[in-house]
Amino acid sequence: IVCAYAPGMQPRAEYLDTAAVKRDLRAGYRALRRSLQQQPARSMQIWVRVTGLPEVRAARSVLAFDSVVGEPDTAAFASWCRETGKHVELVASAPDAPMPDDPARFDVVVVPGVAFTPDGKRLGQGGGWYDRLIPQLGEHCLTVGVCFASLLVGDLPVERHDASVQVVVTEHAVIRAGQTSS
Repeated sequence: IVCAYAPGMQPRAEYLDTAAVKRDLRAGYRALRRSLQQQPARSMQIWVRVTGLPEVRAARSVLAFDSVVGEPDTAAFASWCRETGKHVELVASAPDAPMPDDPARFDVVVVPGVAFTPDGKRLGQGGGWYDRLIPQLGEHCLTVGVCFASLLVGDLPVERHDASVQVVVTEHAVIRAGQTSS
């Protein structure tokens, strides 16, 4: 986040508060997300890339999110998981959704976000559910953030409790540890 101001001026106080910055960013990115055209086709392109990941192909147990309007639609991905013999669980997009029993059993967790960065930083909905879940996952578990390409941004404010993902997938690219592949 860059705060532009003239020499001698102080930045506005509300932008010194990370929570306020995140709130403003969420509002802007949600509006952008709602305006995106061809979301069903874009979603399918995302899932083609996700299902091409070797870790996802090899996974036996997958946790994904039950998508809400504006997020990549997870229905096709969940069907693919079932058709290929994977155990798949969908979690509601709500901060009070129950945590799964034994999160360490998942091989892959697909994580929604309002926006992501190429290095895996995530701006979530603000409830902290995935920030609480990710530290409970096993070392072998791959975390995959999915978003439409317009919501892949250069940087996001993070706080100590914010959990990142290992891979970010858009309709145009798979990004691991700062490296892009289409």
